[in-house]
Amino acid sequence: MAKKHILIVDDVTTNLRFIGELLKEEYSLSMARSGDQALKMLKKIDVDLILLDVKMPKMDGIDVMEQLSKDKDLGKIPVIFLSADGQEETQDKVYELGAADFIKKPFEPVDLLARIKKALSAAGEDK
Repeated sequence: MAKKHILIVDDVTTNLRFIGELLKEEYSLSMARSGDQALKMLKKIDVDLILLDVKMPKMDGIDVMEQLSKDKDLGKIPVIFLSADGQEETQDKVYELGAADFIKKPFEPVDLLARIKKALSAAGEDK
């Protein structure tokens, strides 16, 4: 069975590397350092899940999610937000936009892996 493909979007290279190391054995990965770059990549590649940072320069994760929700195909991709911003308003907003989950940074690797599996499993049931 082919590995599930995850797009990791974060403007901090260290975060991309850390998450990449954590997931590379189990998943096929693509990485973007900005919301704009992520949207361009999504026109060219199929992904099963997006890990999306909330706070990024120019186009933040909420802007990206709004763009995704306007596209009938991209809007179906489960999105897990990762953020150091634990404010309830931020969490409410991402869930309102259709996020599959919200994980506060710093996170426990085992928690991230479990939530990814859960989101992918739920997405598979919707098909």
